[in-house]
Amino acid sequence: MMQAHRMKYVWMGVALVLMAAVISACGGATNSEKKEKTHVVSTVNGDVEIPSEPKRIVALYYHNILLAFDMKPVGANLTWWGGSPFLKDFESEGIVDVGGPPSPEAVAALDPDLIIMNSNNADDYEQYAKIAPSVLIPYDPANSVYDDSKLLGEVLGKPEAGEKLLKQFEEKAKAAREKLTGKIDENAKVAIIRIDAKGGQFSIFGYNYGRGGWSVYKGLNLKMPAKIEKELNDQNAQIVQKLSIELLPEYLADADYVLVSNEGEGIDSLANRDIWKTIPAVKNNKAIELDGKQYFYFDPISIEAQLDLITELLLKHS
Repeated sequence: MMQAHRMKYVWMGVALVLMAAVISACGGATNSEKKEKTHVVSTVNGDVEIPSEPKRIVALYYHNILLAFDMKPVGANLTWWGGSPFLKDFESEGIVDVGGPPSPEAVAALDPDLIIMNSNNADDYEQYAKIAPSVLIPYDPANSVYDDSKLLGEVLGKPEAGEKLLKQFEEKAKAAREKLTGKIDENAKVAIIRIDAKGGQFSIFGYNYGRGGWSVYKGLNLKMPAKIEKELNDQNAQIVQKLSIELLPEYLADADYVLVSNEGEGIDSLANRDIWKTIPAVKNNKAIELDGKQYFYFDPISIEAQLDLITELLLKHS
């Protein structure tokens, strides 16, 4: 399965410039039927005329944002991007998996009126554009899911939709911070790591790479341990992988809490090793294992659910 939600393929084009020009359709000369209302979106592939109220969207990417908009696509790449337990009820009915990589034949069979994609599908753009109006939103590693939500909302002529999601999260985060007041130091440092290579390596995560990072660092406003923050900043990255396990005490020296995303290897793989037992947060019973199947995902619905879960876990270990 492809790495979730932050693709390595970077489209070198400029960001989308969106036009709000709405083309009013008039009745035909021989009948009174009205054409579907459309608007024009200016993209890296030129101007694209799309329906203002699409009914049959195929989302090769961003289907989870559409679901947060309460717009269920008829098809999506669920093979790569589906599977969040928090989206199970949304994805289980009414969305056809077009495959990963997507199958143009499967997409065409759904008779879409709009296809949404990102840079991962750039090479096949012309093929999809022949099926239905297609909008490619370039991947930008600096964008959060809420930045992408705003862009997608503007593309669809619903700029308020993306803003609403961010506001909703911020309100939820404020309530979560209030629950932690007096129980968790507001300057507490939290590390998010993954154990790899049968306990021989580990990875560190920032706020913009899933694993609950957005909820911890942007929602609860907790801090990163100094070494982790420096490493991510030095590499201008949100994930650094293949770090030797021997360096773990150095990276976690000032961590008040350690969140371990179990994606095949959890705390048990290190529990009996001296290198793990020397870490202050471990000594203080503040090493917390996260179910990778719950925290792997990085979309508006999953993030809100993760915020609730992490808040309760921190309270339990406070």
